[in-house]
Amino acid sequence: MRFTLTTAAAAALLVGAPFLASDALAHGGMYRGPAGEVPPESRAPEDPPPPPEGGPDTTPGGTPGGGPTTGGDGLGGPTTGNGDGGGPTTGGGGSGPTAGNGGGGGPRTGGTPLRRGAAKGPGYDDWTYWWTFNKDEILRLKGRLDGARADTGRTTHAFAGRKSVAPTRSATVAAIQNRIVPALREMLADESLTFDMQSAAAIALGKIGDTQAIPTLARMARNEGGSYHNVVEESAALAFGLMQADTQQVREILIDVLTDKDHNASFVRPFAAISLGLLNRDPRANDVKIEALLSIVAGKESKPDVKPAALLALGLLGDDRAVPDLLFMLENGRARDAKDDLSDVELSFVVQALGKIGYPGNADDDHAVVKAVLDLTAKRRGKKTPVHVRRSAIIALGQLAPACTDRERTAVIKALKSKAEGAKDSSEQAFALIALGRLAADGVAGDVRTDIARTLRYHLEHARQTNLVQPFAGLALALAGGPRASDEDVRKPLRDKFAGAARGDPRARAAYAIASGLVRDPLAVAPLTDTLRDRGTDKRLRAYVAVALGMIGDPASGSVVRDVLTDDNDRDLRTQAAVAAGLLGNGAAVDDLVAILESGKDSQYVLGSVALALGQIGDERAIAPLLRIARDAEKRFPDITRALATVALGQIGDRREVPVLARVARDINFRTIGAVPALTELLTIL
Repeated sequence: MRFTLTTAAAAALLVGAPFLASDALAHGGMYRGPAGEVPPESRAPEDPPPPPEGGPDTTPGGTPGGGPTTGGDGLGGPTTGNGDGGGPTTGGGGSGPTAGNGGGGGPRTGGTPLRRGAAKGPGYDDWTYWWTFNKDEILRLKGRLDGARADTGRTTHAFAGRKSVAPTRSATVAAIQNRIVPALREMLADESLTFDMQSAAAIALGKIGDTQAIPTLARMARNEGGSYHNVVEESAALAFGLMQADTQQVREILIDVLTDKDHNASFVRPFAAISLGLLNRDPRANDVKIEALLSIVAGKESKPDVKPAALLALGLLGDDRAVPDLLFMLENGRARDAKDDLSDVELSFVVQALGKIGYPGNADDDHAVVKAVLDLTAKRRGKKTPVHVRRSAIIALGQLAPACTDRERTAVIKALKSKAEGAKDSSEQAFALIALGRLAADGVAGDVRTDIARTLRYHLEHARQTNLVQPFAGLALALAGGPRASDEDVRKPLRDKFAGAARGDPRARAAYAIASGLVRDPLAVAPLTDTLRDRGTDKRLRAYVAVALGMIGDPASGSVVRDVLTDDNDRDLRTQAAVAAGLLGNGAAVDDLVAILESGKDSQYVLGSVALALGQIGDERAIAPLLRIARDAEKRFPDITRALATVALGQIGDRREVPVLARVARDINFRTIGAVPALTELLTIL
């Protein structure tokens, strides 16, 4: 799906995205919104229109011409963008079939126009966007689940340090290599499968790190013979980055694809750029990558995707040898030896690259970068910094600050406080608050940290745009406080906001629930459990609450979570409850989910959601039923459901603590992503 804002998380549907309804489509990706029809009169001109929400549910793999749509009450679920002003279609502009059909071109998302009188979803300045992009890196879910299983026989829960009666069982290396990998290789090589299936197999093998797949992936990425679907060649290119095989062979393949402008009909070139950026294990080989990426930025491109992807890749490399060229672009508005100026969106990615690299200076001036970025946030006579660039600059300041001198850091904190207090743009305020929270968590200590926390508490109570900015202040305060936060200064204010927002916007209340989960507040368990138990409460709020309870890790909430998992009919809520049960170390939940899969009685949407929940939990018991669905010898399941099972197998086989793509999504300026369709698509991938 290629328009709606998304995340690189392996579990956006599963962990902390219950405002979204979702389905895998191209690349084993899924819609991760949040939804949101922003009224035209209130949408910033630089933002593309979000997709409408409120359409009726359809089953994956439905009628030609439309991708899956979702409905829902209360907070609602999004639909995918449509061709009537809902944003760009997929396939890099090619005409091509709709999702689920073979042939050339990329899949096009479908959707249902906004119903008259339907509830409005969140705009791009809603906190759920930030959370969806950043939660994988914050939660480190895979590592916590693995840690919860470290004590064989009786599992120690990673969040709370308590014992679980029915432990989950991590998939062993032998099970992954002997059962999952052969099946995925078979699917990758089977040209009779739909592009959804082949694509999901490519991504899954990349996550597992199967280097034996490199020759096949190379043919697919280059589209040798012209027989591969766009989505397959794109997935193959990205699989190299997920594989983390920083070898000369892989670098040459990716540079060959990136520089081949005959491949402009798809997103394979931007995906190849991102893969190059993700391959940063051998700094000695970075020169050739930097040279290739800079040549793309300096050249002419007919597509809006390639240069932003190349700039983002330079940031992902984290190599300060790119800093002089990036500063040149920032100061001159164009790359060296380039004839054309960079667009505002491209300049915003220049700033994001400098932030991700994280060096405050260069060889000539130890302070050059931080001074240039600070200047972008300041009011200057006769020169107005474009809004996309300002937002990126605020994020970058938070990334640069840990490496700054005390004097520079003081200037950065002052600038961030000023933006949090006085910026007219709510996203600038929000990004400043989050930057302060991250800095307090990992960049300062003592009186400075105390002062930042005091600032965040003030905005939690007094920010003018209550339902937009105050949730960010709550999340930032939780980041600053961390798991050992004091009750009086951090935990209690968050509990009070959750209680006080009971009659207000459920989205804001959900933010305070997640914040209490981040600080693992044991006193929040009772009100959160009461909310989860209350079937009259908004279901999307209850889903966030379930995740928060899982994060806190109190076994007392396990029975309520399991009741929701087995008895509630809402598919998104049930999926969130499954992951909460996994976080609680409750292996009985895995048995419940496996039983749902093996019965095959639920809708294909539910079966797909359960498959992904099992993939995220990563229990070895899920391998057999997932393999049965993926292979589908009895022809019982649609291709989309089979693709979801394939994605889940890749999730089980990925033993990394944090998904590789979380590096792309962390602290990204998501307000720019809608203008770059390739990155929008990439960040849907599980």
